[in-house]
Parts: sequence; structure tokens; C-alpha cells
Amino acid sequence: MGSFVTAICFRTLRNYKSTVSTLSLNPHPEYLRSVFSRLTPRQIYSIKMFTSFLSSLALVASVVAVPFSMKLHKGTALIIIDTQNDFITGSLPNPRAPSILPKLYALLDNHEWPLIIASQDWHPIGHVSFASAHPGVAIGSQINITFIDQPKFTEKQSVVADHCIPESWGSEIEVGIRTRLHNLEGYRTTVEYVKKAQNHSIDSYSAFGDNQYRRFTTLDRELQLHGIENILVTGLVTSACVRGTAIDGTKLGYNVTAIEDATEASSQAVKETALNELRNVWGVNIMGLSQWEEENPVRKGPSGW
Repeated sequence: MGSFVTAICFRTLRNYKSTVSTLSLNPHPEYLRSVFSRLTPRQIYSIKMFTSFLSSLALVASVVAVPFSMKLHKGTALIIIDTQNDFITGSLPNPRAPSILPKLYALLDNHEWPLIIASQDWHPIGHVSFASAHPGVAIGSQINITFIDQPKFTEKQSVVADHCIPESWGSEIEVGIRTRLHNLEGYRTTVEYVKKAQNHSIDSYSAFGDNQYRRFTTLDRELQLHGIENILVTGLVTSACVRGTAIDGTKLGYNVTAIEDATEASSQAVKETALNELRNVWGVNIMGLSQWEEENPVRKGPSGW
């Protein structure tokens, strides 16, 4: 059927190529009348039918622009937090981090989403979280940071090794995830990259905005534009950026689920403390990937695919 339609299109275009080209270059009504006066009724009818066909084709294209798939989880976005090289084997290595990669690969390989968000720390040199920006302060220490708008208030800031500096290897998303995201872009789903923590003076754990709620990313707007009601939060690390994103998601009214075996922290105890807080204080759904898949099965097509 497809080849038949294609043949008709090419034949029509071949027969009326010069006419269509002339019409597009000479839109004056008198000229149009002179052109059409030289056509037979059958030719005019063929042009009208072809124009109608193109209009219908455009309508179909606008509908299928939102992917039709039995695997699509409608109204649900997958959020992958900070799966960057520096947080896996780079300047802030975490030997527990690689264990979540198969789960993340499965979420990208076996499911389809109307929207995928991949966040990245994107720190300028001298960022407030860098121990190198605080002479005499050791890596792993905590310092007090004064709120920019309210000097009477302070917050604790952990300082670590320099990491996720823009365009560095450490700031890049892990190659397996990055390759999958690139393959999906513009094909089965919309993939958006959210850069965060670009302010020298304020850190940003949440992918929605900075820790003092002074500057916000495009994440909430993207979710709204795509009609998202449910978000799956995954990535690194559970006790910081995954936690912050999940909390802000609930504050903004989204139904938030954290996939516990698709996120990791520096230790099991730290991870469990963060997940328990998200569950008991903020109402975040906590479940493993297999449980989530059981509750959100991928529908099978007529032939079983």
C-alpha cells in the first residue's frame, strides 16, 4: 500500500511539477487564472485530489507526532538524575553507582515515555560546593552558607572535590545512558537535558531549582507542556539530588515514584535513610523496578510484541 501511494505521489508531482513551481513563484490572481485556464477539468480535479491528500497526510503526521506505541507510559516522565562520569568513576567516585546502570538501561530499552529528562550538575569553576573555593577547608567538610536574599538565614553546605565542570569528561553522562538517549532523541520520545547548579554561590540538588529557590530550571515547564502527571525519579545520588528532585516534585503536585534499585548513595544506610524520609515524610512511592513494571505492565500488541 505504501509503495502504491508513493507511486501516485511521484507521478502526480512529475506531471504537474512545472505548474506547481510556477504557481508558487507567481501567486497573482490573474496569473493563477491564466494557468488554470490551460488545464483540463481532469487535471484540475487531480490537483485538487492531490492537495487534499497532502492535507490529510499533514493531519496524520500531526497525530503520530505523539508516538503511538503499546509500550508508551502515557502521562509519565522518566527523570534520570546526574548519572555523570564524575559521580561514578571520576573525581567523586562511588563504587555503588555502577550497580544501577542495568536498571537504567532497561528503563530506556524496554519502555517508552512521552518525555525523558536527564539532569546534569553544571558547575562553574570556583563553585560553592568545591573545597578548592574555600581555602583551608578540607574535602568532606561542611560550611555555613548565608542565604543571598535573607542574610539572617544560613544553610549547611558540603564541600567536595571539583566536579562536573562544563564540557569536561566528568560532566558527561555515562556513555551507555548517553548513547541510548541520543538514539531516542526525536524518534520515540522527547529527551530534554536540564543543567543545574550553575550559580557560583548557591548549590542545586533538585533538578527543579536551586537550594534557596531563587532560580528554577525548565523542568516543571517541560513536564507541564507534555501533560505529565507522574514522574519516575532515578539516578545519583539518593541522599542529595534524587532526594531534592523527588521532594520538589511532590511540592509541585506530581505523583512521584523513586525506583530504589535505580538509584544509589554512598552506603546502604545513607540510601535507606533518604528513601524512608521520602516515603514517610513526603509521600513518595518507593519501589523496585520489577514491582513498578508489574503495576505498570507494557501492553502487548496483537502479535505479542
